[in-house]
Amino acid sequence: MKKIIFMITLVSASVLMSAQVGINTTTPEKELTVNGTMKTSGIVFKQPMEKLGADENYTFIIKSPAPENKITAYNDSFVPNSPAPINLIQFKITCDPADKDWVNQFDTKINSSKFLVVISSFGFTQPTRTFSANWLTPVPQIFAYSSGGTWKLKADYHGFAPDSSLPTGIWTLNLLVFDRSYAKDFNTTQNLNSLGTGAASAPLIQ
Repeated sequence: MKKIIFMITLVSASVLMSAQVGINTTTPEKELTVNGTMKTSGIVFKQPMEKLGADENYTFIIKSPAPENKITAYNDSFVPNSPAPINLIQFKITCDPADKDWVNQFDTKINSSKFLVVISSFGFTQPTRTFSANWLTPVPQIFAYSSGGTWKLKADYHGFAPDSSLPTGIWTLNLLVFDRSYAKDFNTTQNLNSLGTGAASAPLIQ
């Protein structure tokens, strides 16, 4: 009798070892399939890592340095508008027809306490000129600045404008938007005291 019980136990164990187990799913795809969230003290990945199937999604999780210690989970397939650690956003802004090249203030609605915005590149659709006898090179003033809790944009060829016969100009502004948990901005004012050279009093980062 003991021998029979031992054989049944052994067969059951071997079946369980080769079976697929599902949690919150009746159709497990691997030895263990979890449909939901999971908490563990550690994960060991098998080498080489298995490729995801065509119908499988991914999520990557990043922890920012102290003191924020923020955990960001990003998956564009699940939440298309969820921010990544670094985001590229493009705005095409049509100017005031009376000025043709001036964007005094454009509110991006991007939260300036959560994100850091940098204008990475820009373009303008029209040539600009100034009514002067001297040769002058137009230099655009392009700014991203925080005001009222959101990031604002300014774009202008100061002192210049497209000819009145040309259509209203359109600015293309490409923004790099960083999660502040993973990026820092430093602001410092230096006075060269009428000299052409100078140095920071201390390194801002090291």
